[in-house]
Amino acid sequence: MKQEKEKYTFNAAEFNEKVMKGQFKKIYPVIARQILERTGITSGRCIDLGGGPGMLAVELAKASALDVTVCDLTLECVALAKENSREHGVDGRVSAVQGAAEKLPFDDNSIDLVVSRGSIFFWEDQQQGLSEVYRVLRPGGWASIGGGFGTAELLQEILAEKANDLRWDKERKERLAKNPPGHFEAMLLKLGIEGIVERGEAGMWIIFKKSTILR
Repeated sequence: MKQEKEKYTFNAAEFNEKVMKGQFKKIYPVIARQILERTGITSGRCIDLGGGPGMLAVELAKASALDVTVCDLTLECVALAKENSREHGVDGRVSAVQGAAEKLPFDDNSIDLVVSRGSIFFWEDQQQGLSEVYRVLRPGGWASIGGGFGTAELLQEILAEKANDLRWDKERKERLAKNPPGHFEAMLLKLGIEGIVERGEAGMWIIFKKSTILR
């Protein structure tokens, strides 16, 4: 379902240093472990969709045998993801390409795991993006797409650190209000994808497994 694209200013270098490697640093190892435990996918090919400078991809590679590709719209983020993977010693298994959720640059039935934290709220056409994720997954492959902070405790830490940034928390709550679980459940139903939308204290995730019987 196509939405009006949210207007915001994005400084990739600042986001990399202040957010991914700063305020949000603790959440990525936790989210990576949660995804691996939930899906059981620990090897093969993985896409970190809308992964920005790639810190979730880095943590997934460190915690598994996955080969992870960050796929992001901005060339600045692609470059930063490559830089971060080198810095953490996983550049042999973490790569980065430019691409949009609505037209993924990957073959049909070629990916074992697709993850995405935070980007779906900014996709121009969320339903088309989810359809693309399903297309590229191999039969038996998994997707974990949404947004969250790992645990309620980590969310509280971040809220405390950002206590003076009222705009950030306001915009976070507005995104969740505009994208309730039912919004995505309806999309999955329309696409014929069997999955669930989990909403908890720490965030919301759309989780599905591609059928082993190709349609």
